[in-house]
Amino acid sequence: MANLDVLTYGFSFISPEGGFGWSSISLLEVGGQNIVIDTGPASRRNNLWSALDSRGLTPEEIDLVILTHMHWDHCQNTDMFSKARILVHPKEIDYAHNPNPADHNAAKYIADMMDKMRVEPISDGDVVADGISIIDTPGHTLGHISVVADVGEENIIVAGDAMPDGGTVTRKLPYNVFWDVNDATESVEKILDSSDVFYPGHDRPFRLSDGQVEYLHGPTQVEIIVSNEGNTVAPSLAYTVHSVREPNIQLVQKP
Repeated sequence: MANLDVLTYGFSFISPEGGFGWSSISLLEVGGQNIVIDTGPASRRNNLWSALDSRGLTPEEIDLVILTHMHWDHCQNTDMFSKARILVHPKEIDYAHNPNPADHNAAKYIADMMDKMRVEPISDGDVVADGISIIDTPGHTLGHISVVADVGEENIIVAGDAMPDGGTVTRKLPYNVFWDVNDATESVEKILDSSDVFYPGHDRPFRLSDGQVEYLHGPTQVEIIVSNEGNTVAPSLAYTVHSVREPNIQLVQKP
C-alpha cells in the first residue's frame, strides 16, 4: 500500500502579466521506493528542497520522477533528481523536441534538460510500482498523463493539469487547453469515472461527494508580500482579485 503526501500545494493564480506557475508536487512512498510526481517551477525550488528535507529525504534518495506533462511549471526542477529515472509519455517528449511553430509555451530548454536525464517512456496501463499505474489524459497537452495510486482502501488520481482545480468538475475542462478541447473533455470524464478523490495540478486535494467538492487538506489562504517602494506606507500598485476563471481555448495547437 502506498503513502501519498503533498510536498508543495498548487494554486491557480494568474495575471495578464504572466502566470505564477505554483503547481502541486506530490510524494509517493511504496515498496521502498520514493516517487515524486511533477517537480514544479524554479520559483519553488527552495520550497521543494525544504519539503524533502523535512521528511528526511534528499533529492538523491528519489528513485522515480513521474512528469504529468512537460510545461515549465511542472518540470523545471527535474534536474534536482540526477539519480532518478524520469517517466514521461513518449508523445510529450517528442512534442517538446518538435513543437508546433506557433506554440510559444513549448520552451526548448526543457527538452534540452530532459536529454541529460534518464528519461523512460510511460503510458496508459503501465504499472510503475505495486498499486501505482498510469492513465493517459491528453488535451491540456498532447502527451499528458495522470497517476492512479492505491492508497489505503481508495484509488486516488494525481491528475496534473488534466484536472487543475476543483472548478474542473463543473467546468468539464481544464482552464487552459493547449492541445485539443475534445480530448481534454474526455480526459476529465475519464478521471471522474476513475475515482472520487483527486490531487489536482493547481489546487488542494479534494473528494467529490454527491457532486460537491470537499477539500481534504492544505492551506486556505496565501500571503502576498508587496515591496513598498520608497518606504511608503501604502504599496505603489493597486491589486485586484477575481475568483472566476473561464476556460482558455485560444492556445489549442492540434493541427
